[in-house]
Amino acid sequence: MSCSERGHQRLLFHLSFAIAVALSCGVVSRGDEPLRLTSDGTLKLAPVFITNGDEIACATHEVPNLVSIVRLKPSDGSRRRQHPTVVNHQFDPAFSRDGRYHAYARSSTSPQLVLVIQDTQAKKESVFQPRDSRATVRNPSFAPDGSRIVFSLSDKGGQQIAAVNTWGKDLTYLTQSSGMNAWPAYSPNGRKIAFGSSRSGDFDIYVMDADGSNLQALTRSPGLDARPAWSPDGTRIAFTSNRDGNYDIYVINADGSNPRNATSHPARDDYPTWHPDGHRLLFVSDRDGGSDLYLSSLPEAAPERGP
Repeated sequence: MSCSERGHQRLLFHLSFAIAVALSCGVVSRGDEPLRLTSDGTLKLAPVFITNGDEIACATHEVPNLVSIVRLKPSDGSRRRQHPTVVNHQFDPAFSRDGRYHAYARSSTSPQLVLVIQDTQAKKESVFQPRDSRATVRNPSFAPDGSRIVFSLSDKGGQQIAAVNTWGKDLTYLTQSSGMNAWPAYSPNGRKIAFGSSRSGDFDIYVMDADGSNLQALTRSPGLDARPAWSPDGTRIAFTSNRDGNYDIYVINADGSNPRNATSHPARDDYPTWHPDGHRLLFVSDRDGGSDLYLSSLPEAAPERGP
């Protein structure tokens, strides 16, 4: 291990210790004062909590000319590559609720990205490769029961929301619309899928049934609304928006009501994901000059149950 790597791990350890002390004292972060979890400044994309919130996985550009998936453990400051022998770019990590399956987008023939699905129990890897050599797969999301994976697929039919099973088979298109459809996310009970779509001119957040029916627009704002993420209880959806002229994290109720800015910072805040406790949001921000992870507390969830 290099000196810089050891220094980085020591810094992460001290940050993790401070977080643990804050949590033990009942003091998390206020909405306007998020906790900074990393300080290396390397490009980070699409973070997700795994192992019940004990670890964070994200795509990061920590190696020159390679985007890889890294697992961070705040409790001890450790980090490791999820796929240490893979030399292709890796994006958009996703994990099934029970931890058995892991999926991500991997570069193949340029500019194609394929969907890789790993079954850790059977120690098997499946690949969904679009027939179009220029097609791309992005943003996989597992159904809560682990039976299906939904993702955005860009091919000759445009950029649509599609799904396959855990063997990468039984391709089903869930949207067939104009514009671009992206960032699908299953609701916690698997009945709904939230996603972003530009079908009405710019990107807004939509929700549909898991079979693609009963489409509903949740936002109608100028600019871009993107990357929806369901709260663990299904009552709220966090997303990225530049509706006020800057990229911030917004939260709405699951029916689209009560939109509010959760970060309100002049820097770019992006890629929201909920902590499993449902009271905090993890996101990527460049507010301190680099691309780092921050954790912010939020008001209590709405009392009604979501879809």
